[in-house]
Amino acid sequence: MSDAVFAELEAGLGARLFTVSVQDEAAGVARRAYSNDPVTYPLTVPKPIQHDAWSDLVLVQGRTFVANSVAEFGPHFFDHALLEAMGLRSAVNVPVIWQGRALGTINLLDAEQAFPPARVAAIEAAIAARLPALAAAMQAVMGAGGPYEARLARLRQRMMEAGVDLVALAPGAHLRWLTGAAPFADERPCLALIGARGAGWLMPALNAADMRQHTDWPFWEWGDDAGPVAALAQALAELGPVAAVSIDETMRADHALLLLDALPEAQRGFAAETVGWLRLRKEPAELAALRENARIADLAQQALRGALRPGMTERALAEVARAAFKAEGAVPEFTIIGAGANGAFPHHHTGETVIQPGDAIVCDIGGRKDGYYSDITRMMICGPAPEGYEAVHAVVEAAVQAALAAIRTGVTARSVDAAARGVIVAAGYGAYFTHRTGHGLGQEIHEPPYITGVSDVVLAPGMVFTIEPGIYLPGRFGIRLEEVAVVTETGCEILSALPRAAFCA
Repeated sequence: MSDAVFAELEAGLGARLFTVSVQDEAAGVARRAYSNDPVTYPLTVPKPIQHDAWSDLVLVQGRTFVANSVAEFGPHFFDHALLEAMGLRSAVNVPVIWQGRALGTINLLDAEQAFPPARVAAIEAAIAARLPALAAAMQAVMGAGGPYEARLARLRQRMMEAGVDLVALAPGAHLRWLTGAAPFADERPCLALIGARGAGWLMPALNAADMRQHTDWPFWEWGDDAGPVAALAQALAELGPVAAVSIDETMRADHALLLLDALPEAQRGFAAETVGWLRLRKEPAELAALRENARIADLAQQALRGALRPGMTERALAEVARAAFKAEGAVPEFTIIGAGANGAFPHHHTGETVIQPGDAIVCDIGGRKDGYYSDITRMMICGPAPEGYEAVHAVVEAAVQAALAAIRTGVTARSVDAAARGVIVAAGYGAYFTHRTGHGLGQEIHEPPYITGVSDVVLAPGMVFTIEPGIYLPGRFGIRLEEVAVVTETGCEILSALPRAAFCA
């Protein structure tokens, strides 16, 4: 319905390029809602709502912007190079004001000196005559983009702040978070290329038809007969000059070198500073997914407690946790069950060791549901606790409490690590705490921020990470207690509801 309203207006006004832009305040983006030439000038890549001279003139003051020469036109159009290549060197942007609110703009672009005053007046009159229908059509477009559109707009804002002209992502967590898409990954270069004002896919031709079901971004296709070099060159030419590129850390080395060879003068950085920077602070929907996963992980730990018997193997006990995850619709991702001396190996490979009376058992498990992970470690004891267990458990518990108490907005990750590590060192077990205090959790089981002794990441609300200090006594037992914490304005929220006291069977 919206397109029909826009097309009817476009047919009566006649211009080489006719577009409609909508200011979606709720999403924080300016969305291109209509284009009469979607092939050459596609409906892609929203941008953050701007606050510049053009925005003040058109969207605040409600005045029509007119440019009839390249000098007037160029500074105000982010995709100036593409428009000039189309032969467009003049523009009219008419604000659509409805009930005191600027909904967006009707935009006509044409040849140089194409908009004399009489034509501009006729355009304004035609828009005014259709104002109620236009307003309804533009309002219908608002909210249509969903979380991925808003994330893309936020990325573009971050790119401007970081001085990055191009973000290049490989299939993986960054790309899933940004677009929801998971293209097939193999030895063929497949990259999402996000420029300051445009985006598209460097895509193997054999996968293109399938991927078009999942994205409306343009494609630069390449086939095995020709290779990707020419398609990549075309993509970079269309996306515009690149002085600085941000590359996915997980990209294959040969694919990264292909891109860098095509950008020999560009400054190079990693997507940790662009997409990764945005992923650090979880959105409300992401926090809800993490809470649900934590609830399921608690149930899986409780299932372990109900099943523990002497004579079971580590593997058999792990299967109980796996079944509990599956019963809640989650995928079991890892089940570290370390009995007795095996618990002194932080990343023990669960095996056929038989659980004996007197064994302390490290139970570190996690699953994945709706794209997000859980991670929890609790201790179980089969029969009487081994000698010295209670004292060591108390030290690890105190370390957890110290770390959680240190979490607050504005402190560094290293200060949280220091709080946990200081307790263990003071108790004389510093040599037996052999890993970092925690790691970020989200669409990956290990992601930033990392809670290490060298991390200067400043904590902010919405960051999510584990707190999991441990003491590992070779040949005896290990103890690790793990919580998932969310940074809040006043401290932190712990996602698990399960007590950290050891369960004794």
